[in-house]
Amino acid sequence: TTMAADREMILADFQACTGIENIDEAITLLEQNDWNLVAAINGVLPEEPMQQAPSAPEVPPPLESPNLSIVGQQLQQMAGMAGTSSVGSAWEPVMAGPMMRPPPRMLEFKVEYRERTVDVMLDDTSTVGNIKEVLQAELGIPTDKQNLRGFSQDEPDDAVLSSLNLPRENRLFLLTPDLPVASGSQEMDGESTSHALERLLLEFVLNVVDVDKGIEYNLHFPGSRTIRQVKCDVYSLTDIPVRNQIWKGWPQDAKDDDMTLAGCGIAHPAHNLEVWRQHLPGRFSSGVEEERRQRHASGSSTEDFEDASDSFTVDDNDLSFTDVVTRKPQPLMPDNMEDEYDASVHFTSEFTERYGECHPMFYIGSLEDAMKEAFQKPAKDRKLLALYLHHDQSVQSNIFCSQVLCRESIVSYMSQHYLIFAWDMTFDSNKARFLGHISRQYGSLAAQTVRNYKADEYPLLMLVMRNRGASEVLKVVHGNNTVDELMSTLINAVDVFTENQRVEMQEEAEREERERMKREQDEAYQVSLAADRAKEEEKKRKEQEEREEAERAQREAREAKEEREALRASLEDTLPAEPPEDCTQPLINLRVRLPDGEMLQRRFLAGNALEVVLNYVHSKGFPPNEYKLLSSWPKRDLTSLSTSQTLQQLGMNPQETLFVQEK
Repeated sequence: TTMAADREMILADFQACTGIENIDEAITLLEQNDWNLVAAINGVLPEEPMQQAPSAPEVPPPLESPNLSIVGQQLQQMAGMAGTSSVGSAWEPVMAGPMMRPPPRMLEFKVEYRERTVDVMLDDTSTVGNIKEVLQAELGIPTDKQNLRGFSQDEPDDAVLSSLNLPRENRLFLLTPDLPVASGSQEMDGESTSHALERLLLEFVLNVVDVDKGIEYNLHFPGSRTIRQVKCDVYSLTDIPVRNQIWKGWPQDAKDDDMTLAGCGIAHPAHNLEVWRQHLPGRFSSGVEEERRQRHASGSSTEDFEDASDSFTVDDNDLSFTDVVTRKPQPLMPDNMEDEYDASVHFTSEFTERYGECHPMFYIGSLEDAMKEAFQKPAKDRKLLALYLHHDQSVQSNIFCSQVLCRESIVSYMSQHYLIFAWDMTFDSNKARFLGHISRQYGSLAAQTVRNYKADEYPLLMLVMRNRGASEVLKVVHGNNTVDELMSTLINAVDVFTENQRVEMQEEAEREERERMKREQDEAYQVSLAADRAKEEEKKRKEQEEREEAERAQREAREAKEEREALRASLEDTLPAEPPEDCTQPLINLRVRLPDGEMLQRRFLAGNALEVVLNYVHSKGFPPNEYKLLSSWPKRDLTSLSTSQTLQQLGMNPQETLFVQEK
């Protein structure tokens, strides 16, 4: 899609620079150069010595032709100059030193004005004023009377298009609420133009008598209303289709149904007309002649006569014909519609049957669902809600729908910016149901306001937006609005909604940022809390392990102590008795100094083994694996000697002092 759009831009720029209007020829030349714009242009234009590019493109004087319609004045004149001017032309790619200056970027504008769409193409060096000049040449509307809407903001006439950051294709709306434009293609100037404009501003009263029913209608129309529009409005009142309407009273000049009331020659302020249904004769040929006679007498158009001939059904045998039964308009909503979904489907279907396929896209579903779809979304995705309330007993309803609401410019703009919910208030049951919805959604005051509207005050178009959590009615549009007035109201409502949406988007972003920060803080707190819990659990685990280790150590120490005590007691029991002092055998008195300074004293036989002494010291709580038993002279570690040696063999004196020392 992007490549196709780029090639369309290259094709448009190539045609603008070379003046080649044949699209097939232009595409062929571009394809030969692999869509290289500069190479294709240089291959078409005559080769001349390159010149220095001018500092700015020269803008040609505006064309005076009033028939300019599709492209801008500059583009047409430059395209015509491309075939004869030199390579140094302001609209041709030239070399400026080592750099190649690209051609201007072309912009397309579709300008909607009432029932017309004017296509304008200008390069981005043009200004907003240049667009107005093209529209003046096409529509005859002075530039100071033009109000162009569709830019991001109101732009002055001297604003350069390149500074507005516009896309290649743009849609604008031309508003002239104080200056209606006459229909038709006849040119007027001077006093005739002034007089025509004055008549367009007048209001005409048509006193239309329905001859079949004997009813007179007093209809008020602006001078810009066409005869065809009047006939369609009369159809909604009399149920006589336009093709079957026979008129009396139109002026002789009113031969074209596209003529306005101001230009067809009717009297002001009031004009009398009669209308009745065409009664078809029994034979086809005589019917045609009668139709022609009546058309000639009434001044009706040949086009209507051709439409009327479509109602004949011709039999191959006798060429007889019968009337085609005209479908009488059905209610947009049948009486007592309980299901809102079915009601909206029926409304859309019947509305299309009456007014054609070009109409706003009505929401299918309930009002509550429509409000959710429009409002209960992030601020950037919300839309304005347009509530269209129809009433078949109002003459203005058919006029508003056919001439205003179903205009392509209105349909396009509303489809882009609005969600549209429609309801038929013709039947009291349906009206009561809708008022119940309004009361629930907007309160009893809003319901009472809608209830107070009379039938002839319809149709209504209520523009609703979401503002700080509440639904707010921006504007109530009545059926007597013109296309310009409605478009202006819709655009103003969108401007208000856009500003409010910008504020709410900012507040929503700030709120989301606060919620994000809060979430992050909560997450950080939870992480910190989990870490603290992990630390606490680790601390408890270590303390538990330390307690268990201490208990184990105490238990082992206690067991070791008990074991040592048992061993000591057993050793003490195995020790030989201490010999008396008067023993005749050689004795050795041993004095044993303990580590804490306490002194033990005991007599041993000289023939006792060293093991007996060690067991004695062990029985006192000093096992040989932990303590050493030292002699003073000669100094030696007795625990390292053979325990089987006797004290006498060890050379101990009768009085010997030993020392217990921890290893």
